[in-house]
Amino acid sequence: VVIDWGTKKLLSTHMSLTSKSLDWIIALNEAINLQFPNGIKYAPHIPERVSDHGCQPTSTAFFKACPELGIHQIFASSGNPKGNANTERVIRKIKEDLVWTKEFDSVAEFEAALKQWQKAYNEDYPHSALVYMTPYEYERWFYASAA
Repeated sequence: VVIDWGTKKLLSTHMSLTSKSLDWIIALNEAINLQFPNGIKYAPHIPERVSDHGCQPTSTAFFKACPELGIHQIFASSGNPKGNANTERVIRKIKEDLVWTKEFDSVAEFEAALKQWQKAYNEDYPHSALVYMTPYEYERWFYASAA
């Protein structure tokens, strides 16, 4: 998953049976292309990528992909359970709402359900940290008030 921590918007989900570095890069590319369709150099702010210390975000391929996408990669501090809390919370929510409550007949069926869940999360799920706005509502409000 790729999340904008400011708006809580879930930018990308990518399903893989292997969880290789390439899978993480695919999710990151999707997030950047959807969030910044005119290119990242036109972004209102330079994105940072908070990562944990797993083998995928510390791989050579991922380290190389981040600057190519214009992303400054930073890491959650070691031993700090809150360092990547926003991401871990979304993953838990996916498990509670989707993974643990439904049975899927195929990976493709799960992928489709995950994309539908992502859309609903961004459009329908209010966050107390966002004054009970959804990620989409908050993002629109934020950019309108910054203009």
